[in-house]
Amino acid sequence: MEITQPIRDYSLKSFLLATIIAITSVSALQAETRQFGNAVSMATVPGIKLSRIQRSSLKQYRSKKSYFGAFYVVQGTDLGFWTRNFHDFDIAKSAAKKGCEIVSKGGKCELYALVYPKGLDPNAKDARGTSQIAAKTLNRRYPKEQKTGKYGAFALNKAFGFGYSFGWDTEAEAKAAALEYCKVDSSKALAPLGIEARKWARQRGLEKCQIIDTHTPE
Repeated sequence: MEITQPIRDYSLKSFLLATIIAITSVSALQAETRQFGNAVSMATVPGIKLSRIQRSSLKQYRSKKSYFGAFYVVQGTDLGFWTRNFHDFDIAKSAAKKGCEIVSKGGKCELYALVYPKGLDPNAKDARGTSQIAAKTLNRRYPKEQKTGKYGAFALNKAFGFGYSFGWDTEAEAKAAALEYCKVDSSKALAPLGIEARKWARQRGLEKCQIIDTHTPE
């Protein structure tokens, strides 16, 4: 399905939850983690009619734009579901569709809108890197909190979660701590989901975390 060119912003409800940064050393994994800019675009699918409630939800979604995200609706109803702040475009779309199917109890869910980094093709496949919020943390807060002569690390999961550490004496301790913080973020995202949604997320390993950056002493 082709998507219209971006109208502008858009953002809504999350289903489950990074970028790269060079501090003192760059790992191979970090180099593979794509960094996007802060600008956001939105694209919509033509021919889909929204109800008043759905339009209201879309207005909220637009007011909190943050990539990657998707908005699915069931036409002829007030039902819909959205995602935002995902690290992976395809997963953001699948999660939004699954959420829509759950809340509509198997209704016909159709893609209405996509949120993605400005400059990216809205029809792009396999687009992944870090969510907008995680990217800001990785580029700003994370480096500022590092301690001279100490180790730190940054980890993210496959949905929208992340965690980081600082002030550790060894690289191993820093990585272990970052992974634990990331796992906590995953647990917080999974906890409010129903059994079906939680099972869907775990089957795809969305709660699993990996290190994307390690801060080493200068």
